[in-house]
Amino acid sequence: MVTIDYNINEKTMFCSFPARLDTNASLIIDGEINKKTDSIPELNGPADRITAKIVFDMKETSFISSSFIRICVATAKKVPSGHFSIRNCDPFIKKTFKISGLDTILNVT
Repeated sequence: MVTIDYNINEKTMFCSFPARLDTNASLIIDGEINKKTDSIPELNGPADRITAKIVFDMKETSFISSSFIRICVATAKKVPSGHFSIRNCDPFIKKTFKISGLDTILNVT
């Protein structure tokens, strides 16, 4: 479903997603992301001490639901501003983030 890797040297959690992120898939993905972020010390503690970054790679994804957008916002809130990004978005998905006003907050490229 989702591939989650943590690079200790870069202090970055990379998440790759499947083509379709509907509500059912998002429920499973949400649990997996929360489980992983809870297990990484650099992603826990007071906000001013969080040093890790989170990157969502969307190169395989062609559809997202509002449930997945909620996951993006919730995950971005776990790290300081500028430590969360969404990369390799399909133009349609990028436009969805732009219309919702989240493209700059979530650092969507």
